[in-house]
Amino acid sequence: MLSNRADLISDGDALVEIVADDPQQLSGARLLLNGQPLPETMLTLTESGSLKGLLDGLALGRNTLRAILGNGTVLEREIINHPNGGPVISGPQIQPWQCTNAAAVDAQCNQPAEYSFKYVPANKLETLVTSFDPESPGLPDSFLPYDPANPPADEDIARVTTDHGVEVPYIIRLEEGVQNRDRYLIMTLYQPNQTWDALRPQPQWNGKLLIHHGGNVGVSYGMGAPPQGDIAGTAPAGAELLLGDSITTALGRGFMTLSTAQANLGHNANLVTAAESLMMAKERIVEQYGEIRYTMGTGCSGGSITQQHVANAYPGIYQGLIVQCSYPDVWTTATQFADYNLLSHYFGNQIVTDAEGFQEIFSSLLSSGVIPVVQWTAFYGHLPLNPVVSDLAFFPSAYPQQESCPGLAEGITVYEAETAPDGLRCGLLDYMKTQFGPRPPEVWSANEQLLGRGFGGIPLDNEGVQYGLGALQSGLITGEQFLKVNREIGGLSVDIDYQSARTVADPLALQNAYRTGAVNTAEHLAGVPIIDLRGPDPGIAHDAYHSWQMRARLEATQGHADNHVIWYGPAPIFGDSIYTTEALLAMDLWLSQMEADERQVSVEAKVVDNKPLYARDRCLSVASIFNPEGPIIPLTGNLLYPDPILPGLDLSLLPAPPAEAGVVVDAVTGQACGLDVTELPVVSELPLLGDLLGTIGDLLAPITDPLVELQQLVIQTRFGTPRTVAGDDIRTLTNKCQLKPVDPADYPLALDPEGFAAQVEEIFPNGVCDYSQSGQGVVPTQVWLQYGDAQTVIYGGEAITTNANHSRQGWASPSFEVGLE
Repeated sequence: MLSNRADLISDGDALVEIVADDPQQLSGARLLLNGQPLPETMLTLTESGSLKGLLDGLALGRNTLRAILGNGTVLEREIINHPNGGPVISGPQIQPWQCTNAAAVDAQCNQPAEYSFKYVPANKLETLVTSFDPESPGLPDSFLPYDPANPPADEDIARVTTDHGVEVPYIIRLEEGVQNRDRYLIMTLYQPNQTWDALRPQPQWNGKLLIHHGGNVGVSYGMGAPPQGDIAGTAPAGAELLLGDSITTALGRGFMTLSTAQANLGHNANLVTAAESLMMAKERIVEQYGEIRYTMGTGCSGGSITQQHVANAYPGIYQGLIVQCSYPDVWTTATQFADYNLLSHYFGNQIVTDAEGFQEIFSSLLSSGVIPVVQWTAFYGHLPLNPVVSDLAFFPSAYPQQESCPGLAEGITVYEAETAPDGLRCGLLDYMKTQFGPRPPEVWSANEQLLGRGFGGIPLDNEGVQYGLGALQSGLITGEQFLKVNREIGGLSVDIDYQSARTVADPLALQNAYRTGAVNTAEHLAGVPIIDLRGPDPGIAHDAYHSWQMRARLEATQGHADNHVIWYGPAPIFGDSIYTTEALLAMDLWLSQMEADERQVSVEAKVVDNKPLYARDRCLSVASIFNPEGPIIPLTGNLLYPDPILPGLDLSLLPAPPAEAGVVVDAVTGQACGLDVTELPVVSELPLLGDLLGTIGDLLAPITDPLVELQQLVIQTRFGTPRTVAGDDIRTLTNKCQLKPVDPADYPLALDPEGFAAQVEEIFPNGVCDYSQSGQGVVPTQVWLQYGDAQTVIYGGEAITTNANHSRQGWASPSFEVGLE
């Protein structure tokens, strides 16, 4: 079974392969589907001696496929087919749901796929200048509409040579359709006058797939649009010339690209349906376009969360990840932002919306009853800017009573605690109720009791958290300030309202958050290379801390982080405008070397053994000029790559420098970003190079040492969170801590530690957080969980137990072991 697991097929078709020990037995082989013979023309003999064909006409539910070989041997496979509208693995779907596509033929929003074409003009500079409209300023799209019935002249279309040497006009086909009740987009170089099917792809496709994602975090109750841009999916059309982008670069190199609305975290925070949509889309690609060599993802913010979560909980969908302005997951980040929100509420650090609000905040800043603004950072673990931005950008998605619930059809009542307790709860917790499970009756609120059902469980908790403990121990705040904040901080109710009591996690939801991978514990990422692109702190809620947070999680589960690369750059949020393009090249090199590695070793070993020198930690983008495919000038976007937009600046004419040159530059300028260059193979294998670097380093030390110290201060400050200030480590995997008795030794600066501890004990009668122990409810992430069918929910999911060996082999080359199940 090439296109997916045999038990997870959708839309009635599947690409299958028949293999026999003796290929001669395939001559005259017959196929029967549910007892009915299939046409002999369905199967094609391949160069390897197997038979392949696109099987169509599967009934919903269980099907039996039999192959009768020439010697009478019968091969049998059960195939379970699911609706194109889903669900396949996600269980009962979010309701209500609004179809917004005029071509929808049913309540699942299904419609025939639609195809259109675009092209890149031969003279991009002229197009850029002549398309500019001063009355409507903005960037013109790099792609122009292409009409096959009335095409532009050949000389007006740019030509491109793919990474395997096929030269074609730069024309792309866009396939836009609906799967899983939402839109998807597939783009690829296309020759309109030629056919294409799964067994005979057009030659310009290199068999590689790039999935791009959107940013933010949110919920929706209706269809969305698949992201079409890079850098969080929010860059305006045409911005790739200035901001850089991997999508147009990938298309020009022969990649296919994919995006789905359901895999846009800002549209859909349900990460199981995100994985489901990507699974279904990859199945369609294999069935309609051909088998895939490998798949990489790209995306910033929410796009990084989707990648890292899906890769850990649903391994095989990606073979490599490119993440920008990254977070590891939603639900440890939610703990960070909930703490920010509580502290900001206490401090009066709120968004100002009117003059009266400004006056209240100004008064609170001067009030003796509130922590002075200069000490807020001591509690936040960060500059006050980030808590404000996180509240403004992300926290509203948590509220169940959103006034403008995204995607919701008119006339549907949204939850309001006092007037509409039975209304739709439009928030993150209830949107993921299938994964977390409902709240148990013993903790029901008055409204839950009224309705006779529990709302979505809460995986967040702040019982025992000593806000500001590290600041107290460092003398940055007073004992009285510490006691007052912790006495009055309170927590959040199931309605995300402030309450005097601390937030208490629901045990089932807490454990399920880890079990389902909603909290990314990173146990299943060792077989996936990751390149993390990061800008300077403060990152406006996208801190450099999160890159090292994921690295620490990898080190804890793998014993190393050799599959994780951090590129730091000067541009806020995303590091450098060339990084999306450059990271695509580096990841492609990494995966292609893994693909060519035919040794009988694990894919985890191949990741480490085939890591290119190019894929190393960096603190500045200056080494980009030593790109192995030719120099890429920092902060130039795609202006100078792959074809310079300005005449006379064809940097590809320069000879490619050796890869070692970048290492030398990193070493002598102190840009190693914490990397010990002596451990790099190129240095250890060439002792003279190591000696040379040491000599040069000694000579430049008076210049580079202060620079390195500045980097460590600015770049690797790794701003913390309220939980790291309270004692958690950089992984911040503890959403609910184990408790320990209050210990006077934790308050060494107090004049009377025993007496101070007694006051702390009054605030925390059950004890305080013990971060030396694993958090409560922490369990390993289970992979490929399914949550029931359209009618029956399995809260927290269960493993797929069907025997589906030799499935999904069309998702990646054999070296990546995707088909081994």
